[in-house]
Amino acid sequence: MSAIAYRDFSHITVRVSDLERALHFYRDGLGLRPLFDVRLDGPGLDAVTGTPGARGRMIGLLVPGAGKVSIELIHFEHPSLSPPPEGRFTGWSNISISVEDIDATHAAFLARGLAPLAPPVEVGGVRMFFVTDPDGARIEIIQFSGGHTTSAAWNGA
Repeated sequence: MSAIAYRDFSHITVRVSDLERALHFYRDGLGLRPLFDVRLDGPGLDAVTGTPGARGRMIGLLVPGAGKVSIELIHFEHPSLSPPPEGRFTGWSNISISVEDIDATHAAFLARGLAPLAPPVEVGGVRMFFVTDPDGARIEIIQFSGGHTTSAAWNGA
């Protein structure tokens, strides 16, 4: 079996219950540098979350001294956290690894017997799909346009 052509480690996503409180902590407390602030919604987000009508906001922050690695804070207005569902609903959401060809990578995963959670979808201008490790940790496989290999680079860092 041929190797999968990973390009870079891109980012870690953290799902938060209060975006402004989290931003204060990560930006003002830890000293991370804001890169982008976007609203998210649409069919791709519905597919990724498994929730029709999902919508939220994401703020990306560059980790100084770590190249182009970022932490992305995501807050969902729908589905909301109130009341919180059972189980872990906030905190570390996923790690993200970029690839050059999302469709070829998806096919390679299937050929290896891996089970992507869904086919690749577009969310916020990038294409992605998710797999889980044996313990259920989510790993995002992502393709950025324009030759970018990380979320920070794609967002202008």
